Amino acid sequence: MSYSGGGGGSYGDQRGGYGSRSSDHGRGYDDVNRPDGSSSSRGYSDHRGGGYESTRVELSSNAAAYSARAYDDRGRGESYASRGYDTSGHDARRGHGGSSYASYGGSSVGYDNRGGYGAVSSGGYDQVRSGYSERGSYKGDDGSYGGGGSSRGYSAGYDDRGYGGGAGGGRGYASRSERGYGDTGGGSRSERSYGGASSGVKEERGFYGGSNDRGYGGGGERRGGDRGGDRGADRGADRGADRGYGRRNNVPGDDRRGGDRGAGDRGYGSGGRGGGRFGGGGGRGGGRGESGPGVGNVNGCGYEAIGDPLADPRLEDSWSGRAGAREVSAEDPDLQQEFFICRRPGFAQGGKSVQLQVNYFGVSLESTPDEIFKYHVNVERSPDLVADSKYGPSGSAAEGQKTEASGDEPKQERKDEKEGSDNKDVEMSDALALPKREQRPERPLPRSLVRNVINAALRQYEADFGGIRVVHDGMSAMYAPAMLPWDAHSKTFADVNPDGPSPTPAPAPAASGTDAPHRPFRGPRTFVVNMKLAETISTSSLTDYYSNPDVNVMPVLQALDVAARHLGAQRLITVGRNFFSMKKTFPLKGGKELCWGYHQAIRVADRKLLMNVDQAATVFYAPKELLELVLPVLNARSVNDIRSLSERDGKNLARALRKIEVVPTHRKDRKRAIFGISALPANETIVNIKGESMSIADYFGKRYNVKLRYPHLPLVNVGSKRPGKENWLPIELCEVAPGQRCANINELDTAEIIRQTSQPPRARQETIMDQVRQAGFENDPYLAAFGIKVEQRLETANARVMDPPDVQYANVSERPSGGQWNLRDKRFVDGATMRNWGVVVSANVGERDVQSFVRTLVDMAGKSGLTIEDSKPHTVYVDQHRGAQVEELMKICFQEMEARNQGPPQLIMVIKQDKGVGSYGDIKRMSDTILGIPSQCIVSSNVRSAKPQYCANVCLKINMKLSGKNSILRESLPLVSDAPTIIIGADVEHPRAGMGSRPSIASVVASLDRYSAKYVARVAAQKASSGIQLLPHMLRDLFLAYYRSTSRKPEHVIYYRDGVSEGQYYDILQTEMRALRKAFKMISDDYNPPVTFIIVNKRHHMRAFPVNPREADRKGNVVPGTVIDSGIVDSHRFDFFLYGHSGIQGTSVPCHYTVLHDENKLSAEDVQRLTYHLGYTFARCTRSVSFATPAYYAHLAAGRARFFLNESSDGASTVGSLNSSSSNFDFTALHNDLKNCMFFI
Repeated sequence: MSYSGGGGGSYGDQRGGYGSRSSDHGRGYDDVNRPDGSSSSRGYSDHRGGGYESTRVELSSNAAAYSARAYDDRGRGESYASRGYDTSGHDARRGHGGSSYASYGGSSVGYDNRGGYGAVSSGGYDQVRSGYSERGSYKGDDGSYGGGGSSRGYSAGYDDRGYGGGAGGGRGYASRSERGYGDTGGGSRSERSYGGASSGVKEERGFYGGSNDRGYGGGGERRGGDRGGDRGADRGADRGADRGYGRRNNVPGDDRRGGDRGAGDRGYGSGGRGGGRFGGGGGRGGGRGESGPGVGNVNGCGYEAIGDPLADPRLEDSWSGRAGAREVSAEDPDLQQEFFICRRPGFAQGGKSVQLQVNYFGVSLESTPDEIFKYHVNVERSPDLVADSKYGPSGSAAEGQKTEASGDEPKQERKDEKEGSDNKDVEMSDALALPKREQRPERPLPRSLVRNVINAALRQYEADFGGIRVVHDGMSAMYAPAMLPWDAHSKTFADVNPDGPSPTPAPAPAASGTDAPHRPFRGPRTFVVNMKLAETISTSSLTDYYSNPDVNVMPVLQALDVAARHLGAQRLITVGRNFFSMKKTFPLKGGKELCWGYHQAIRVADRKLLMNVDQAATVFYAPKELLELVLPVLNARSVNDIRSLSERDGKNLARALRKIEVVPTHRKDRKRAIFGISALPANETIVNIKGESMSIADYFGKRYNVKLRYPHLPLVNVGSKRPGKENWLPIELCEVAPGQRCANINELDTAEIIRQTSQPPRARQETIMDQVRQAGFENDPYLAAFGIKVEQRLETANARVMDPPDVQYANVSERPSGGQWNLRDKRFVDGATMRNWGVVVSANVGERDVQSFVRTLVDMAGKSGLTIEDSKPHTVYVDQHRGAQVEELMKICFQEMEARNQGPPQLIMVIKQDKGVGSYGDIKRMSDTILGIPSQCIVSSNVRSAKPQYCANVCLKINMKLSGKNSILRESLPLVSDAPTIIIGADVEHPRAGMGSRPSIASVVASLDRYSAKYVARVAAQKASSGIQLLPHMLRDLFLAYYRSTSRKPEHVIYYRDGVSEGQYYDILQTEMRALRKAFKMISDDYNPPVTFIIVNKRHHMRAFPVNPREADRKGNVVPGTVIDSGIVDSHRFDFFLYGHSGIQGTSVPCHYTVLHDENKLSAEDVQRLTYHLGYTFARCTRSVSFATPAYYAHLAAGRARFFLNESSDGASTVGSLNSSSSNFDFTALHNDLKNCMFFI
């Protein structure tokens, strides 16, 4: 198990008095005194780089540590934090640091000046390598960006916290700032307010307003007026002036829009005719999509005026990480606590009411029996018969029974062993006597076989069931609407034959083609089935649950659901809760086909039962030649293109074919599963038949008179993965058995699936109704036996539409329309600066196209507020390094960037040929784990077109990777805006079926500011598990990062958890709430903030359709902000469906949220509004996203960390065989320099 995240004590301290005093040139907190008398705790830089002194201190948890910085010969600081209090604090390789020095208040830009490029701390966590103050780089000694030596005005203030107005801090708060954060007539001594409009009176909660209740200007009026605050403060009336916006009075000719001085040249919100007297005034207020005032530069954490920083040095030691993680006993009572799933606190009321039709159908139980009887079913092999059939080898008695070229020879030495050879030739057995049985556990029966055996028992012993229709789940549960007529409440059925009556079988031919004795034929396989009464279920528990949530309703729900699904399971192919018919298919490339079906499930709702029915589609292997699967795996157009396989190709092929069932075509035989492939082709794999050596190709020619067309291809093992138990078949003699689901789906398949399955809402609605009719619920005899009736019309649900938040940029605000807005004429609230970057061209793109693209990118970056000082980045072309892979090109580019003496490399842009996942993974693995700088991939077609809009979107990602902030929300976030609150997203990404032994990837992200704009991530590889095994350590790391960013410990925790199925809710709640409690105690024994635990579920089948077309979007979908929390949801559970986005293609899918635990006592409206508004903080696009941004970021980080896995082999598991399960995976940790960077964006 590997973990990529900082450990205990791995970060530096910023305020503890351990650092040396800064010179008077940089941007540090120059000589800020501490209550304990120590000083100069915040001086971190000299703008000329190089050299201020380190102070060595003795710490209790370390022998010694440097608490300032050591410098290499180029003057770039090395953060001792990233390496964890080592005694040198020096990185001779590059000398720039890991964790940022979190500024006091979380908003300084650390130190940055001409020679000293170091770790950033804008927002307290900014990306380590882009450590120069993103926009306000130091311009010299004249203080042009920060008079008094403070670039952003946090030092040289009058008040004791350094927030007050300095003598000339260019962007200082509570000063006469050019951008208007300060007062207009005084108030520079205000202790914590950010300036007053005219009086300097300390505001109650706000940021920029003087006397208004919630800040943001207001011109001295508490609520403002109809004309939008004609005497608005410098920054306009954000909350005052009744949401109208006016211009600053007495500023003739100032026509800027909502930026530096005025308050927007258009009205906003509902404020009558907004706008001021100067600059042309504003248009009418209100109106979606209307623009309003900007917020200016926001480079702090937002909590500067809220709460108090830690004052106790002992607590600071714990929160800074210096004290290390506390030991927490597993027997701690707090870690034994049981956490109960919370109940719904009520229903939200706000928003516009709309009606929707949903794909739920009413279920009536009027004639259901009072009791349902559950029987436990056990299926075993008959003890004296061989259980070997078309379902695969199923019994140890069959282990010696082999066909084709077999490695089953328990005593005979292999050829390479006898001759001392190193080759991997495989011998064929010439001894067909039954081998000795090995003592090993009996393998479980396949699920499909168990279902068939139970069905066979019901057919063969129909009379024993007394005419009572029973249903079963295909495994171990059977339900009857009446008690079965058995005296002992149990019965055993012997000699159950799932294959039906069997003709007298012919003897099987000998595999060797000799007169060797055959194994004795033992007759048809049979099984023993035992059925025993396990439970009597009262159906009245369902109605009892409606009034009492403590009633356990799951047994009756499971019984009714099995009854409703039974007929479909008998007729169709079952995949999970979906049914598929092979009659309707669409061909895909690579021997696959898309099949349609439907999903079905019974759910309890508000005092009623509903059946959820939806369209389903999945990919199956087409019943064709196996060769059609082999070619795309090897990227070959024809079989003749395959001459030899590299070890990597062999492993990829083995993995792709693993467990696929095939039917031999050269003779009549059962289907067999593939376990691996041979290391050598058929014409080079030598076997020994009665002393005669021959190739497998020759054997099939001699034994079956079959001349192989492609003897140069490898063989497939259809016997066993155990050494010596292989059975070899040529690939060209195998046909894929029908009805097998394909789990390995590539990007091309996904794109085609989306095209084929995307339907407009009305078409989707009609398809669902067709599926309900085809399911035949009205004539289902099993539903009738249990008294279940399903209505044939869609349910109607009441819903509400919430208003979207306003998205603020530095110069303008905008209210999104339809969940989207554009970046035109907008500047980032915290634009980064890129001084040293490079371009790697690994695609076939000309130099002229590359230069044109770079010019467009630089131009759009400047318009967006991202400063690219180096307009001619160092560029490496693949043509200059023939044969070099993209990773090698990136290394070359990085080394040459270092030699440019323009500061540390900040970003590598890689121009790649297409969207192939393979090259993308190589690029990200190199940049994220080896080089330690962000990378940005660009597809060659976008380089040639060089569209400005595309470049603007790229700037969104680059700015965040370089620790900037793109935008923030104007409206306050429930709970988050009122007190220091950390928002956490967590996810576990599991390997897809068929991917062998690949581990799962766990990811946890956390917000670092009041705006939920900046996040950091911790990722880990672990064995397949739904839980996060290293969660306490990852959480502690994130809590310390939050403290470094804000200088405050989180007072509240909001935890969004993705990747959990409904049946795992309780277990995950217990495990991860205890992990949170442990993380708290690892920091401090008395730290225990309240937690709200929310499950995020995207994988459901609820679809909704507006009843009134005028209440739909232009594609007929439900509009963003629509929430359903009544009618079709459980009245007791705290859950809701939320449409957070506008559908781009097909029918929109809402996200289902379930609040499992809520110690913060949030209302239903608060949770819904917080979750919806977080969808507008997703940084890499100008659209709201479909689910909460913290969970989305966790999903992205887990997906990125998937590329950190390096496959290694522990050697082939069998001689001459390539087995896909023989691989190990090493997890390469995220580079230290990216641990505080949004590398995943």
